[in-house]
Amino acid sequence: MSIIGHEKIISFFDKAIANNALSQSYCFIGSDGVGKKTSARYLAAKLLKISEKQLDTHPDFYYISRQVDEKTEKLKKEISAAQARQIKEKLGRKSWFGGYQVVIIDEAELLNEESGNALLKNLEEAGGQRVFFLLTSDDTDLLSTIRSRCQMFYFSLIDVKIIEVELVKMGFDDKLASEAAKLSWGRPGRAIMLAADENLRNEFNAEVTRWQKIEGAPFYEKVKAVEDLFNEKTDNIRTSEKFSNTLQTWTVLLREKIMDKIISGNNFNKNNSLSLSEMAGLIDSFKKAQTLLAQNVNTRLIIEQILLKI
Repeated sequence: MSIIGHEKIISFFDKAIANNALSQSYCFIGSDGVGKKTSARYLAAKLLKISEKQLDTHPDFYYISRQVDEKTEKLKKEISAAQARQIKEKLGRKSWFGGYQVVIIDEAELLNEESGNALLKNLEEAGGQRVFFLLTSDDTDLLSTIRSRCQMFYFSLIDVKIIEVELVKMGFDDKLASEAAKLSWGRPGRAIMLAADENLRNEFNAEVTRWQKIEGAPFYEKVKAVEDLFNEKTDNIRTSEKFSNTLQTWTVLLREKIMDKIISGNNFNKNNSLSLSEMAGLIDSFKKAQTLLAQNVNTRLIIEQILLKI
């Protein structure tokens, strides 16, 4: 997959690889879909001297992410210590091809204390041609002992015009590329998925419709409008993820509304619409709600508190 943006970061690593000057552990920080995993996979393939298509079957490449619980068939909340210990065992062997061993840990902030300590031993004992890439949306959520041993790289959002141009280069028509780039929130990975998946675009438009229904509506109507978020009655993690995505969409809508008001110079409230200060306050509330969702606080309670403020 093409890397859109982040030229300085990729250039840094290209030079470090060419000069044999890599450190042992790096942390890539940025929003989901911004390009962290794509960049890490590109670098892993380059280190192993293979194509990215061959990466997942290469014996010196290891990818860690949350696993599915065999009993509940649901995604686990954390990365387990057993996974971290497996990596230690595998890295204890020599490289199959006498070159690098590369580890990518996705959602590294979900390492708990036990799995984090197990990983820490990997980082402390790592030597030779071993490179770790830890991916996270927020480095402040990482265990401090892990964070202190990583070189940090921050992946910023990409200009939508750049994303649009790259989508056209990939073969998407101009209109679709423009729409997907606008809805991407500056995240190339999201833009590509939107351009390729009509259902995903429809989901976004459904959230726009939902917002239009609840803004300024009586509380009981707001609750009715979000009931579909609770279809996963036995899976609070899935419900939490769905509402987290909803909050991201609502945040984008509010930011667009704020920009429209600023550009027009009109802060008067028409048809009970929200003022600039109210919209800014809501965006702040959404951020706090995202934090609570990540901490597994009761999702229905969070949703109802948000609805009271809209």
